[in-house]
Amino acid sequence: MKYFSITFTLLFLSTSLKAQNMLMYAGARSQAMSDASVTMSDVFAAFNNQAALTGLSNTEAGIAVNTRFAVKEMNTLFAAFALPLSENRGVFSVSLNRYGYSLFNQSKAGIGYARKLSQVFSAGIQLDYMNTHLADGYGSRSSFTVEAGVLATFNKLKAGVHFFNPVNVKLADYDDERIPIIVKAGISYEVSEKVIAAAEMYKNINDKSIFKVGIEYHPVKALYVRGGVSSNPVQFTFGVGAAFGNFHFDISSGYMQPLGYSPAGSLRYSF
Repeated sequence: MKYFSITFTLLFLSTSLKAQNMLMYAGARSQAMSDASVTMSDVFAAFNNQAALTGLSNTEAGIAVNTRFAVKEMNTLFAAFALPLSENRGVFSVSLNRYGYSLFNQSKAGIGYARKLSQVFSAGIQLDYMNTHLADGYGSRSSFTVEAGVLATFNKLKAGVHFFNPVNVKLADYDDERIPIIVKAGISYEVSEKVIAAAEMYKNINDKSIFKVGIEYHPVKALYVRGGVSSNPVQFTFGVGAAFGNFHFDISSGYMQPLGYSPAGSLRYSF
């Protein structure tokens, strides 16, 4: 009965709170800015927008965890690796994330490639393998899909667009169930050497749009302070980051009434 209750709760939350989102964003830096991250160039761009991987000059690896509402059964684990090639030949990436626990979980594994098309424009594409598992005899469903993005850089202004599952892949024959089509579009602006502001629109074609804004403040060399807010439902986010040599460590949390806090942490290493 306990497991049935937990599973039912997770299935309800997965629908009402869009658990699919948890497979679409990664990194405590992103969460601290309410996931207004379609223009962010770090290894977690392998989840947020593959085109932004072209901002990497060194090989990078990262791991992250997000615990939705501090419920361990709603953990999402992330791992990513990005390898820039020499002479502007592009960036290869591999990524993996998993949401849920033994009785109910969703996972996504991706292989991506991004490349600068000009001094202004970059593009990226990724092939994804997705799996949804429900225990107690219900089994698993697997499928392949694609995601892709573009990024434009105009001096201090960046603009990005990302499409997930534009081919509208079918998940199951029953009720013609399909993986949702998701579109993200956003901008970021370097207000000063110490401040970056970002805004983004997230649209699942089956739901209302979500709007996000975030800010990052870099007061000293090793420290970052971040905050943000998103809509539908309203959630406030905040976090800090620290850089020690080649290591970047970030922690963050979101807060939503009445469900509480969603802590996250991530670690990146630049080779």
